[in-house]
Amino acid sequence: MTLHPMLAQMLSLMPAEPDYGRHTAAAARAAMQARVGMLLAMAPRPAGREDFVHDGLALRIIRPDTPGPHPVILFLHGGGWVVCSNDTHQPLAVAIANASGAAVVLVEYRLAPEHPFPAAVHDARDGLIWVRRHGAAHGLDANRIIVAGDSAGGNLAAVVAAHAHGLAGQWLIYPVTDWPDAAAYPSYVQNDVGFGLSTAAMRWYWQQYGGDGPDARPMQRADLAGQPPALVQTAQYDVLRDEGEAYAARLGAAGVPVQLTRHAGMIHGFLSMTGLLPGADAALAEGAAWVQARFQSR
Repeated sequence: MTLHPMLAQMLSLMPAEPDYGRHTAAAARAAMQARVGMLLAMAPRPAGREDFVHDGLALRIIRPDTPGPHPVILFLHGGGWVVCSNDTHQPLAVAIANASGAAVVLVEYRLAPEHPFPAAVHDARDGLIWVRRHGAAHGLDANRIIVAGDSAGGNLAAVVAAHAHGLAGQWLIYPVTDWPDAAAYPSYVQNDVGFGLSTAAMRWYWQQYGGDGPDARPMQRADLAGQPPALVQTAQYDVLRDEGEAYAARLGAAGVPVQLTRHAGMIHGFLSMTGLLPGADAALAEGAAWVQARFQSR
């Protein structure tokens, strides 16, 4: 399938890539804020929202408009561990909460390069610990938790899922699972130019993050057995496509129940365009149905 026309038009309006030899985290954050500004302005307000800080970690609960207590999706936002925030991903969290009936708990993990690996991993784990210890007091069903995330957040979700016990599932949305290796993952060549996320950008993000080992690169984990069931969603025109699909294959080979979907005609980050892009709506519906099935099985 060819690139969706709406995405092609959007990509044609994007500025040229920066000089990554001189690029700064501040510039990257400003550019991302400019890119998502329109989506944030158009986004619906959540039915319920609660912000608070626990032991220095900022958390945000997005609730659906249904009676609680609600099962929980612990969501870790993308952005290469360098950009994005709970604010940039609130529209996606609202869409997920409304579609799934679950409360979405967003974790404002520390960003690189100011806080390189493993700071984000520690914050992601602390977010899960908070839900389990204190979620009931906030109207959450702490016995039913799915960990989820997109891109770098999908990486963090995979790391949390590898260590945690008793999760209902892991929802990995075009996740980062390894270093950008074109020999191992041909999508780094096939989708390198003109689709919004390049190989050079991923190399720059990894330089800022500075991680190695299985808690940075989930593909390097020797044994994936015993992890919770997974939904892995990839995009046809995404440099991360092949490593996400390779990780899904490894989970399946280890005996983990896996549902893998490559979304045709889509690019990296497409799920954040729910309500605007039919392919994003389809991916959201798929994720919501999978979430509901996992919670019903608990």
